Amino acid sequence: MQGNAFMRVKAVLFDLGETLVKTWVPEIVFKRVLYSLGVDRSVEEIREALARTDEQFDNLNYRSLYGKTPYKEYWGKWNSLVLKHLGIPECEKLAGEVEARWFKHADCEAYPDAEETLVKLRRMGLKTGLVSTGYEADVYAILEKTGLRKELFDVIVGADTIGRVKPNPEAFKHALEKLGVEPEEALFIGDKMDDDYRGAEEVGITPILIKRESGGARRDSGLRIVASLAEVFQYV
Repeated sequence: MQGNAFMRVKAVLFDLGETLVKTWVPEIVFKRVLYSLGVDRSVEEIREALARTDEQFDNLNYRSLYGKTPYKEYWGKWNSLVLKHLGIPECEKLAGEVEARWFKHADCEAYPDAEETLVKLRRMGLKTGLVSTGYEADVYAILEKTGLRKELFDVIVGADTIGRVKPNPEAFKHALEKLGVEPEEALFIGDKMDDDYRGAEEVGITPILIKRESGGARRDSGLRIVASLAEVFQYV
């Protein structure tokens, strides 16, 4: 095992999007959903509307409500603003339909190495967990759509599980507490440097950065980097 030779790994935690699952391009999904509702807008128009909504959420401090506000309320406000920026009369019902139809039109699929890695880890007697920045409703919808069984995880933490989102230490600590393991007994694999790698490292969890397009670890980076989940086993 690499890294801390004295550590005995008891649990392996994962990020979801772009780690276990390849997710969608938001503007493309939004276009499909709107088209299904009889509204036609270009991808460029939607991309601009999403960017303006993102900026507005920051300016009005709505972002701080993520994970603390109920799922439908948060995304209802988001979708209403996107529609407004697209020049579509603000309509609560239409915004609700966007949320309700999202996963019917969203492309997401599990990476080929995801399930086999989870199954192998569990057969080795290790606990597994999922710590995502998505709301629980989205996490479970993604698992169902991609065929990744929720039973493959001993704990699932979403943005609204405790109202804290990575890289907030409490999101990681909650997962560890539920698993009954200490930080130094766990690994965390994710694709984001700040939210995943640095967030887990700050708590004392051994972090691993997955960069599927890298073709392998940059040996001079000083980071633990893998190009596939199969490489994670060198750390357990």
